[in-house]
Amino acid sequence: MWEQGTGPSQLKPADKSRSYRRRLKDFSVAVIIISHNYGEFLCDAIDSVLNQTYKPKEILVVDDRSTDDTREIALSYQKQGVKYLFVDAGNVHTARGTGFDATSSEITCFLDADDKLSADYLEKGLEQFDHYQVGVVYSDTQFFGKRQGSSNYPENYSADQLQFDNFIHAGSLVLSEAIELSRVFEKQIDPLHTQGDWFLWREILGRTWTAKKQKALYHYRIHKSNWTQQMKESEQCNYFEYAGLAHQKVMLFIPLSGRLAHWPLTAGFLDRQTWPHNQIALVLMDTSQDDDFSQAVKDWIEHCDYRDVRFMKFEAGFSGLADENRRLPDIRDQVRIAVARIYNRMLRMVDTEYVWTLEDDIIPPDDVCQQLLSCFDPKTVSVASPYLSRFHEGFVVWNHSGASYEKLGFQEEVVGGNGFGCTILRGASIRNEVFTAMHGTPDFDIAFYARLKTTGFQAKVNWSCLSQHIGAQESEKMKPKQSAQTDCECAAPGWCDRHQCKKHPHFHKLCQSRTDYFELWEKGAGPGQNLQPVTEHNNGSSEPGMMRKAFNFTKAVARHVTNGSKHVDEETYNARLSICQECEMCDTTRMVCKHKSCGCTLKVKALWDSEHCPLKKWDDTNNNHASKRTPKELIEEK
Repeated sequence: MWEQGTGPSQLKPADKSRSYRRRLKDFSVAVIIISHNYGEFLCDAIDSVLNQTYKPKEILVVDDRSTDDTREIALSYQKQGVKYLFVDAGNVHTARGTGFDATSSEITCFLDADDKLSADYLEKGLEQFDHYQVGVVYSDTQFFGKRQGSSNYPENYSADQLQFDNFIHAGSLVLSEAIELSRVFEKQIDPLHTQGDWFLWREILGRTWTAKKQKALYHYRIHKSNWTQQMKESEQCNYFEYAGLAHQKVMLFIPLSGRLAHWPLTAGFLDRQTWPHNQIALVLMDTSQDDDFSQAVKDWIEHCDYRDVRFMKFEAGFSGLADENRRLPDIRDQVRIAVARIYNRMLRMVDTEYVWTLEDDIIPPDDVCQQLLSCFDPKTVSVASPYLSRFHEGFVVWNHSGASYEKLGFQEEVVGGNGFGCTILRGASIRNEVFTAMHGTPDFDIAFYARLKTTGFQAKVNWSCLSQHIGAQESEKMKPKQSAQTDCECAAPGWCDRHQCKKHPHFHKLCQSRTDYFELWEKGAGPGQNLQPVTEHNNGSSEPGMMRKAFNFTKAVARHVTNGSKHVDEETYNARLSICQECEMCDTTRMVCKHKSCGCTLKVKALWDSEHCPLKKWDDTNNNHASKRTPKELIEEK
């Protein structure tokens, strides 16, 4: 082969391209026609496929619960190679998946039974598969039926643009391998609320494949039974449902400065937060330069239920910088540079379409992820949970003039910008960013939102999910925008029997003075109503609060470190856990001790040799463990 000039690496780039293009023209094609009571249109769809200048290998009609003559019409084309498959799905997404599983071609085209293909649609489309990374070939659409006209979709594919709105129709050509790799049909959606075509292409293409546009047209029939029309006539859905955001995997980035007393609070939130843990890519960046703190984080990671966890050490500045006096100019500048370094390092790891930043002294509501995602729309690239500032009166949220908000706002609001303490951003808005610290506008977050103003996109804050900022004090002057007397029956902060949730002083004040918040609690949708009740009359079994947990855990870490960070053997560890699981003080779902002097995660505490049960139930296991002394210890005793 090498003698003939056709050996490996002897083809010129142009020759390689032509060779690949010729091979693609030999690809097999399956056209899957989805029909639900579209018998009156089905003949037009099938005929348009049979008349293609490039003949498909497979033509399959998938009949989804049709009660008209769809079956008879499909079977009448049997001699021309058309196959028929009945499914009882009532869901176009599921029907497509079933049809895909029933075919074996290398290229797939999902054709709705009320639409048609131009005669050269397959031929022109296959020509665009000229590179191995091309996963989808789309086209413009020609409207016919009740409305005439045509679309004008982008000539060049943009993965970022596809995240904001759809421009790829259902009948586009797709590489079957790309469908297999995406596993898109393993996810269930309701096509009356979620835009199925948009969801399909976002899931298939991701950030790995690309798409190209062809010249031939897809003919889209406008009539009263279109899926699009049915979506409009169904109950109005929000952007969260329309975009299928419930299926999104979110990257949660937490920079850890080494605040040992704060870590149990952060770990507790991570255990409790309600966004599916298998849809979280958790990134813990340890900037502490403290081995004991790092070990405490690693111990939690070892027993957490997150499937995708990345732990990394990163030196952004000197150890303890986060808690230095930032009013000193030199410290302030060093903090600005360190934070910009941290978030620029984060940018290199972004591999999801939504990125959630959470700082280690911020404790949000447990359902904050869904609350923030529910505020997105095509123009929004950032939604934040508000929290009080430690350095000035008011919130770390500012308007378009740069002035900070001193009072709590109302529900969701477009703002000029906010801190990154608890914020969800579109990956498309930051993937190509550089966070600057000293260039022009100081502070990376202020500079980022200043640039955002020039893009036409916007930032929001969701005032209904207030986060706790450890160390920040609420000012008496911070009064809500709208006040009114409510029917609140709570005499003081704490557990509310009427609303079945625990209200700290700020939420108690809102319940008394804000009718909007009171109505949210009345509906069962207020802050904290996903928490479990804590009864006052049973102090022995009530779980300690966050600050008490932090204090208890800090002492436990100190004992563990003083003891040389020793761990018990496996037998003792299992024995301790078995005792805890039978104890009335144990929350067996979370494996957390509810005793007032503990509150720790038992899978961690039971592993540490220095720890004891507050009820002295581990004494037997401790004695057994102590009896296993080393030969050196026995000799010394003797």
